[in-house]
Amino acid sequence: MLRVRPVQLGDHAEILALAKIAGIGMSSLPHAADILHEKIQNAVHSFEGNPIHPRQENFLFVLEDMEKKRLAGTAGIVAHVGLTRPFYSYKLSTITQASAGLSIYSLHQVLHMVNDYTDATEIGSLFLHPDYRRDGIGKLLSRSRYLIMAEFPQLFSAIVISEIRGVQDKDGNSPFYDNLAKHFFQMGFKEADYIYATQGAQFIADLMPRYPIYVNLLAPEVQAIVGVPLEASKPALALLKAEGFHYEGYVDLFDAGPTVQAERVNIRTVRKSVNAEVKAIRKTSSEPTMICNTRLKDFTIAFGSVEKEGEGIAITPETAKIIGVDIGDKVRYAS
Repeated sequence: MLRVRPVQLGDHAEILALAKIAGIGMSSLPHAADILHEKIQNAVHSFEGNPIHPRQENFLFVLEDMEKKRLAGTAGIVAHVGLTRPFYSYKLSTITQASAGLSIYSLHQVLHMVNDYTDATEIGSLFLHPDYRRDGIGKLLSRSRYLIMAEFPQLFSAIVISEIRGVQDKDGNSPFYDNLAKHFFQMGFKEADYIYATQGAQFIADLMPRYPIYVNLLAPEVQAIVGVPLEASKPALALLKAEGFHYEGYVDLFDAGPTVQAERVNIRTVRKSVNAEVKAIRKTSSEPTMICNTRLKDFTIAFGSVEKEGEGIAITPETAKIIGVDIGDKVRYAS
């Protein structure tokens, strides 16, 4: 039996182990034990409705295998990015240049460093242990984050974004980074990514040039990977696109992976989720769906079946126990 629940302080060691399996480039799931502890602590406060910094809730969920008593994955939401630490992206755009005297007209793609996503909600920290990459579990874990957005819309921005990891070589290095940012940071990709994950983005503001970067001045093989996801991240991107996320030309400063966005109210799971009252707790036979309680502090999601019961719904005893509800309580569900 699996459930998605809020992270707890006692989960630290298992999440750190998952972060190490996830590898380099997933800055929202840092390998540093102290930074991860701070992230977990902030999440605990956020679920309690008392974030460490106002409007900067950090919701971190864990996927728990209740039978084996182990954590199998993580998924997170940052309610508003860039309010205290700047949130940088490259915006890929096209400029034209022409010389009437020489009859030359050319188009160039350029990268502008921007803060356009300041105040957006960011989903990230999505990682599933390889042992559980089956039976649509990853899809359910990814979609579970949208239920809290649907139930507590006041906590989140109108725009939701997700950064997808860009192309890396077999050693975990970024060709884009090595061709561009490394010249300014004077350190390797892994070190820069670690600093970003643990200390924030101030060093980007200090060291990166503010001028546009002409893409055609980069190596041809690097030009080809701007906005291209890491092969292992393509399934996650497909899930996002199925929910209505789309690419608007924003890429990561370090690895040039695409950033996708959606209006929160138009995310498929948010739009189609239903708030209903539990009218009966009994055996049901419909297709499994995601069901959660409506309490922020212990916002828990189960994967069970739902059937209509008068003006409400019926759920199974197992589901009721997992999410902690009884007859008369409200739940939210989405197919």
